[in-house]
Amino acid sequence: MFNFFKKKKSSDEQNNVFVFSSDDAVIEAYKQKAQSEIQYLIDFMDANERNEELFRYAVKARFKEAEKAEHMWIQVDDFKDGYFLGRLANKPDTVKSVQYGDHVTIPRTDVEDWILEDFLTGTKVGHFSMTYLRGPGNTDKN
Repeated sequence: MFNFFKKKKSSDEQNNVFVFSSDDAVIEAYKQKAQSEIQYLIDFMDANERNEELFRYAVKARFKEAEKAEHMWIQVDDFKDGYFLGRLANKPDTVKSVQYGDHVTIPRTDVEDWILEDFLTGTKVGHFSMTYLRGPGNTDKN
């Protein structure tokens, strides 16, 4: 469905999941960085056509269900009135109220990370937490 966020399959066909404490200071710092620069993504989306052959936009947000929470990517279709509209691009591991491909609406203030992929120039902007998530000992490539 979404080429940008194809599920990476491990040898045992399970989702790769990172586990962090709810007060992880590094993740919070990346969220603050993403929030401080999110206007760039919004302005770029406003100035350029919504063409998945040219550009791809995504935001990461927390989905909470009772005592469980997951941080997942949303492939963004639009930004209106302070909300990102798109489709869930990850398969939830513990949260069951949403499924891969579901249409979701995320408030701008809830965005923890974002990415803009420009196929014209071959560049990616954002994805601030990538280096932390791919650091020593981490095997997931989301």
